[in-house]
Amino acid sequence: MYYCTRPHCPSPENRSPDPVDAITNSEIFCQACGMPLILKGRGHYQTIKPLGKGGFGATFQAIDLKSVNQRQCVIKRLNIKIDEIQSAHDKPEEVDRIVKSIEAAFYREAQALEFLGDNNGNIPTLYDYFSFTAPAFGQQEKPEFKYLVQQYIEGEDLSKELRRKGRFSETETLDFLKQILPVLQFIHDQNSIHRDIKPSNIVRETATQRLFLIDFGAVKQVVSGETNIKKSLPIFTKVYASPEQREEGRIAEVYPSSDLYSLAVTCLELLTGITPVDYLDNNYRNWRQQASKIISPSLDNILDKMLKVNPRHRFQSAAEVMTAVNEARITTPPTAPPTIIPKQLKTLKPLLIKSVFLIIPIIAGVIGVNSYLQSSTNVVEVVEYAKSGIKFKYPKNWQETPAIDKLTRIVPKNTISSSLTPEFFITIDELFQSETLADYTKFSIGQIEALGQNAKIIKSGQIQLGETQGYQVVYESRDNIHKVNFLEMQVWIVNDKKAYILTYRAEDKSYPEFAKTVEETIIKSFRLEKPTSDKPTSPIW
Repeated sequence: MYYCTRPHCPSPENRSPDPVDAITNSEIFCQACGMPLILKGRGHYQTIKPLGKGGFGATFQAIDLKSVNQRQCVIKRLNIKIDEIQSAHDKPEEVDRIVKSIEAAFYREAQALEFLGDNNGNIPTLYDYFSFTAPAFGQQEKPEFKYLVQQYIEGEDLSKELRRKGRFSETETLDFLKQILPVLQFIHDQNSIHRDIKPSNIVRETATQRLFLIDFGAVKQVVSGETNIKKSLPIFTKVYASPEQREEGRIAEVYPSSDLYSLAVTCLELLTGITPVDYLDNNYRNWRQQASKIISPSLDNILDKMLKVNPRHRFQSAAEVMTAVNEARITTPPTAPPTIIPKQLKTLKPLLIKSVFLIIPIIAGVIGVNSYLQSSTNVVEVVEYAKSGIKFKYPKNWQETPAIDKLTRIVPKNTISSSLTPEFFITIDELFQSETLADYTKFSIGQIEALGQNAKIIKSGQIQLGETQGYQVVYESRDNIHKVNFLEMQVWIVNDKKAYILTYRAEDKSYPEFAKTVEETIIKSFRLEKPTSDKPTSPIW
């Protein structure tokens, strides 16, 4: 098989002659357009199929017929669409400047590969760089094409791997960072910036599982000792690019921290499986809604710093990120459990079944801190989530409120709203593998301990919920967003590859007021039964 590399060839696939004779035969042309099918530089290259196409060129899988082992390689062809450039720019000098910038970027990629690939085992090696004038075809006069030839990495890029196997666990993401950060540090040490870090530009080699960083077409060479802003031709992928690269109406400014920003966006996509375009408009301020439940606070904080809008507020080098990763107290199971995302939560429609329970009237004259609760708990609501197999009670003076990232959220009525209103909520973690209560407890306590000095466990032990054994933890911590101290009670059980987490959270000053009701009325009434259909069932208490 031969594949023609001319742009817009009407029939690029060619099936003859025999490749054994191709080395000495210089008269092999495409039957449709007359383009040479054997590209000659230092080697003789037979292109066999296309791999991809970008704004300024295309890549092809090829065989070097002149090499001893007929090695496979990747050929990248530069294709400057002069007509499109001319239609967008009226001034000839502007067209000429853009053409020269694109040619310079392609040559710069060859230079970068020649040095970086020869000195780093995670960057493809450059084999060849050449150009030639092709025969005329159709309306085209004899065009000049430029090619570079590089090492072929037999494997799968991470965007394809993500689609095939699903989102990455925290452990897998950390392994990804530990492989790629040294590569980025090496690039930056050579006064270069990649500028296009994204999953499709990172390939995992099948044989070794090593990660290779590819596509240096957007690489920026920084003049050593340069102190002014590094300006360059804006070639990048918008949804992964840092804010300084995306700013329209000006020449892009790039720094080593620009690569770190794109690397963090890549991590988010791997962790959540969500396309970055969903975050772009708000500069990733809402990304924690998708990632915070499946990663430890330490990694959460590292990625948050890498995603700062101001490049000066980010880590300034890949080495700094690596130090933070190595020093972080990250505790993860073999595969970190994901949360149910909001789209899934929309399908969990609760079947609210209300019953009235009369409780012995409160003795007149009893007055205390909890008098508000005690006087109003003589009526309780019974809630059944039939699809999830969950039943529990809550006081009449509490109410359910919307919660897009939780199964349900209940708060006391008539409470004064504060920066941390008392709340009780239930979440479900779907586990990738069967885990015991002990396994999940170790993981969850590890996440709390990873908060460091900001968190202190004050109560911890097993708890019985009906016939199901669970685990309870109460800890105090500091909410740095709202600048308040809070207490949080968590109870979890594990059943059928799911963890059910019951949480009560409030400011430290208001926590005791509702803690007794939460424990004695809500948590103790919680029951986990076999999930049913949407048809309501009558609870038996």
